[in-house]
Amino acid sequence: MGTHSVLQAGLARYLTPEQMQKLASVTVGIAGCGGLGSNSAFMLARSGIRNFVIVDYDVVDSSNLNRQFFFEDQLGLAKVEVCRANLLRIDNTLTITTHNARITPHTAPQYFAGCDIILEALDSVDGKKMMAELYLSDSRLFVSASGMAGWGEPYMQKRKIRDDAVLVGDFTTDIADHPPMAPKVLMAAAMQADVVLTHILGK
Repeated sequence: MGTHSVLQAGLARYLTPEQMQKLASVTVGIAGCGGLGSNSAFMLARSGIRNFVIVDYDVVDSSNLNRQFFFEDQLGLAKVEVCRANLLRIDNTLTITTHNARITPHTAPQYFAGCDIILEALDSVDGKKMMAELYLSDSRLFVSASGMAGWGEPYMQKRKIRDDAVLVGDFTTDIADHPPMAPKVLMAAAMQADVVLTHILGK
């Protein structure tokens, strides 16, 4: 498992060596590094995932700080690079590959070729549709999200599309009609992360 970090030493209080090895052996690909992607990444890193591929072309904006895993002194910087820096503050032994680029039907297969799990964390309907078309029929676990705007009802749910494809969210709200607020966005990100852990560790 390589060099042991402070985080791993702490996780060893809760997880067996076998569980930690399972988590360490997986590479998670994250398409998008905003509210879903950045928060799912930090939850997975804290849970023992050690290998990431993160793809996004955007930079940190003041409108991101209400719900994304970024900070004021990171405004204007590439999201993938500051997400990497933030994750390494959690565990400086993580392996994180970043691509500061747009995801297209042509580039996605290249970026995520070495990943065991694909997590869709894009903020556009077209982007989500593209990822679904690429990975719903893939044999690897594909976790997507739809509907996480506003607050209160409708509440978050999880739908199993097939054995290795799961959709989370309230399946209704859109940020075009409701503001994207931290509680529901982080709930969706947490549900995505939990699906990944369940896939690796079992129920």
